[in-house]
Amino acid sequence: MTRADLCWLFATLALCACAPERDVELAGSTRFVSTPTRISALSQAYDSAALPAQVTFGGSHGRSALYLQFPTDFAGRGTPVKAFITLSARADASPDAAPVVVEAWRVNAPWQPAELRAWSDKPPLAPPFANEKTSASPARALRIDVTELVRFAAQNPAQDFGIALLARGGSGHGVSFATGISAGDAPRLEVYLR
Repeated sequence: MTRADLCWLFATLALCACAPERDVELAGSTRFVSTPTRISALSQAYDSAALPAQVTFGGSHGRSALYLQFPTDFAGRGTPVKAFITLSARADASPDAAPVVVEAWRVNAPWQPAELRAWSDKPPLAPPFANEKTSASPARALRIDVTELVRFAAQNPAQDFGIALLARGGSGHGVSFATGISAGDAPRLEVYLR
């Protein structure tokens, strides 16, 4: 059994910590869940030589970004009906009631995690995009609808360079999510196919 078959079996059995979307539109669809094959975090405030254990959006350190490339094993198994990226909240994060808007953009050029060290290294972004409002009080997972980005990638595989999640800085602690390096789950892409 190949890795792709195992991933498909895993998704079909829905052995994921996140609950499936309850939506009439998803009736009869198949759920595919994956973690990133490439991941990198950037901060406007400081350079980083390695992936940190968490990424903080909306904090006082300025803009932050999380670059994600997911496998496209689902591409030949159906048409994307809905798609979500889920980030796990850090339980040890400081509470902050200020809302933060996290944007999801299509990455428009090839990139490698080793090349993304400083804010100036970030590759260009392009539409389509999506956004979701969240806060750190109480700490909870962020689930952002990236259906249009996944549909674009499925229809234009040569232009699929991943998804970037970004947020502006704020005056408080911001909202922190696990990158999967230590405590917490790695980001997940959940695609419903029909």
